[in-house]
Amino acid sequence: SSHVASSRSAQFEILPIKSTWRPLRVRFERSLPRPRSIPMAVDRVRVAGRQDVWRVLAWIAVTVVATLIVYLACAPVACVDVPICRDMHRTSNPRVQWFAVCALITALSTELSAFCLSWVHARRMVGIIRNIEYTFIPPLILVFALGILILENLAIAKEFLVHAAAEGVGNTNGRPVYTAIIFEWLVNVSFLCILSGNCAMNRPLSEVSRPLLVTNIYIIVCWAAYFVPDVGIRWTLIAIGLIMYVWASYDMVMWVVEFRKTTRCDLPSRDTRSAMAVGLIILYFIYGCIYLAGHLDLVPSNVELTYYVVMDLGSKLGFVFLFVGVRSSQFYDLLVSLIANKVVPFERQAAQGGANIIGAVADPADTRPHVD
Repeated sequence: SSHVASSRSAQFEILPIKSTWRPLRVRFERSLPRPRSIPMAVDRVRVAGRQDVWRVLAWIAVTVVATLIVYLACAPVACVDVPICRDMHRTSNPRVQWFAVCALITALSTELSAFCLSWVHARRMVGIIRNIEYTFIPPLILVFALGILILENLAIAKEFLVHAAAEGVGNTNGRPVYTAIIFEWLVNVSFLCILSGNCAMNRPLSEVSRPLLVTNIYIIVCWAAYFVPDVGIRWTLIAIGLIMYVWASYDMVMWVVEFRKTTRCDLPSRDTRSAMAVGLIILYFIYGCIYLAGHLDLVPSNVELTYYVVMDLGSKLGFVFLFVGVRSSQFYDLLVSLIANKVVPFERQAAQGGANIIGAVADPADTRPHVD
């Protein structure tokens, strides 16, 4: 029998053959190249799996339970019910919150529209590029973080979740405590830890768990210190919070160390990913300095609030800008990988008029270097 090949893509016209040729045909068809999914040149975000889902639910449960216990134990008084606290709070400029809301709405609209448009076009590539859907987790987290920050500024502007501190805090009676900022930190600090540890540096969620929970616990402990009238107990709680900050910072430094040990030097945005965790440590240190300055009455409450709003706004927008760069480098690396692994070799040459020709065959006798 004779076989006539109709094309290179495994489509063959087979003339009438005997049954003894069937095993040979099967072996030949199995040896032909089959289309495979293109592996992404980006890191896999390790969020899949049942254990990770339960781990995230455990984070939420521990944070919520600890917050409720401390809130009920402290029983904070609303700021509007304490005349001194109400007057101190109203000395702050409410335009700061409204300016922050306008800026955040702009950033949220941009990030959300980019996320939606990218997802609509990327859905067609889900079956071709493996794990491409995981690249949309960071922008989705950033969208939620920006939305929560908007709610925080609206709550402060409307005097919601603002409480009066115990006597002696900041050498005053009834210093405003912005509980809305604390609640925003409990959510967004978790998001930032996931973004920097898991999404940026591919650390497993088991490594992210301890510093995330330790950070949330010391935020709650430091918030509770505002409502303790005893000076000794208050500063003991603050000291515990500082020790837990050092503990969480050490774990985050180890993220960077392990990440740089286990990744190649030409990984896209390798230094930027490492800088995210280091930047979080520095950011939390500045927050701690502002917190201590408020307790020591080195800054008035309205200035302390302005510092918090500016820091919150700058940190979230900074992460948006950083992940824009990381995503750009990821897709550039993917493009380079696709070109390098293409089956049919080709060169891109500059044609006259500045146009690029894809698929042009180079002259073997031409030894001049081609510059892309």
